[in-house]
Amino acid sequence: MKCQICLKELDEQSDPGYHSNCIKRLFGDPKVPTRLKYPRKEFREEVRKAVKEGRMSISGVQPKAQMTLESPVGPLVVTKSGGEYILKPTPEDYPCAAINEHLSMQMAKVAGFDVPECGLLTFADTDEQAYVIRRFDRIGDEKLHHEDMMQVFNFNNTNSDAKYDAATYLDVLNKCTEIAGLGVALECFSRLIFNYLTGNDDFHLKNISVMHGKTIKLTQMYDCLNSEIYSGNLDGSLALSMTGNDEKLPYYGTRLNGFYALPDFLTLAEMARIKEKPARRSIARIVQLQNNFIEMVYVSNLDENLKEKYSAIIKQRVELLSLEIS
Repeated sequence: MKCQICLKELDEQSDPGYHSNCIKRLFGDPKVPTRLKYPRKEFREEVRKAVKEGRMSISGVQPKAQMTLESPVGPLVVTKSGGEYILKPTPEDYPCAAINEHLSMQMAKVAGFDVPECGLLTFADTDEQAYVIRRFDRIGDEKLHHEDMMQVFNFNNTNSDAKYDAATYLDVLNKCTEIAGLGVALECFSRLIFNYLTGNDDFHLKNISVMHGKTIKLTQMYDCLNSEIYSGNLDGSLALSMTGNDEKLPYYGTRLNGFYALPDFLTLAEMARIKEKPARRSIARIVQLQNNFIEMVYVSNLDENLKEKYSAIIKQRVELLSLEIS
């Protein structure tokens, strides 16, 4: 059996299904219960009340709740504001979404990206798993200054489609260089590669954020999951246009099959003034983890058909990201 936080083999257990050290890393104390105090129906009602009072926002298809520890040893409870954690159950139309997101985030961690502590918990009345993540934008009661790319570009947020079409990935990379330097642009480029390889076609402007401090850097990664396994077709789409003129890209523009490949990403890097050598190194670092990722898929609690779809996407994208055009 695998730990439902780190997805590694269990040795000693303080709680069935979890390493005690993993619980401590996520919550600060190994005694925090991993079974929620709420039955599934009661949790929905608590979230509904919190939203109704207007102090907690819910966006996207996944309902989510701010959570806090009732005491240093828990349990987690819904709070209207100031929660240190976000809890996401699985929506009915997206089976295993909580497991999917946790798996994808653990893959990102294996790939060397900065990822918040996260894990899977169960409801009081069922073994259904919900995804919990520690918020990266708070330290205690202090809210840290961060902005998503909609805010960085000062785009109007009233149009829900703007996060998909107000800018391109090239615009984002250039903005990263402008405000934080080429190193941050390369990191953002690497995250794009990872999201493409893992089938996340929702890496839009609100899912790319920067943290303000002594220096500006990307926030920890969030909202990573394989969204393509729910679409029914592996079409290789991205949340944003790559350059705004993608039909001119060397693979995407000539093959007209809806997929991006290595030459397209290298062209994007060149246009963003990222040198070819670090761009290739970044892509190779992620591609070479193919077997690790697929093994993680098969030890996860995803349904068997979703495991097959997820692993097929990884293999397909590895092939595309290894393709050279002479």
